[in-house]
Amino acid sequence: MSDSSNFVSQVEEEVIEKRNEKPEWVEAFLRRTFFDGCTLHPIRRNEKNRYCINCDSSACQYCLSSTSHRHHKILKIYRHVYKDVVSLVAMEKYIDCADIQPYKCNKRLVIALNPLPHCGPILNTETSCDICKRRLAEPDLYRYCSISCKVIAFERKSSDLAPPFLSIRSPKKALKAEQLKHKRKGKPQRAPFF
Repeated sequence: MSDSSNFVSQVEEEVIEKRNEKPEWVEAFLRRTFFDGCTLHPIRRNEKNRYCINCDSSACQYCLSSTSHRHHKILKIYRHVYKDVVSLVAMEKYIDCADIQPYKCNKRLVIALNPLPHCGPILNTETSCDICKRRLAEPDLYRYCSISCKVIAFERKSSDLAPPFLSIRSPKKALKAEQLKHKRKGKPQRAPFF
C-alpha cells in the first residue's frame, strides 16, 4: 500500500507543479500587436488577427491557410472597445481563466488580453481589479479584468500553493473532455407514450 500512496503523492506534486508553471508563450502573446496589415499578403482583409502558439507569431487568415500552420494551436483575436480580446472558450484550453472577468462581444464571451480603458473614477477598491484597479462588473465573482493582470498576480504570489494559477488544472481532464465531444450518443431510447 505504501508504494501506491507514494505514487499518488508524486502525481499530486506533479499536478501542483504544472499549475504553478507559467506557459512560455503567454508573455510574448500579451506583448504582441494585432490587426496590422500582413506584409506577406497585400490583399483585402489581411489583418493579423490570429496568434499561432507553436510559432509564437501573429498571422492573417491567408497565412493560416498555408500548410505551415496546419496542426498548430491557433487563437483568434477580436476587438472590443478598441482593445484586443480572445474567446473565453478558446483560451480555457490553454490557461486557467478562473477569476478573469469575461465580457460579451457579439454574443460571445471574451476576455481581454490587457486592461480595458477605465470607465469613471475608482470609488471602492474592493470592487476593482486586484492589479490595475479597473472597476469590475461582478467583483464577487472575479478578481482580474484581463489576462495580463492575472499574469502579474501570478508572478507576485508568495506561495506555490496559493492562487492564482495559470496552467490548466489537469491535462487528463482536458483530454477526457476532448474525447467525450466525439463520442457517439449510445443506446437509442424510445420516446414516451402519452
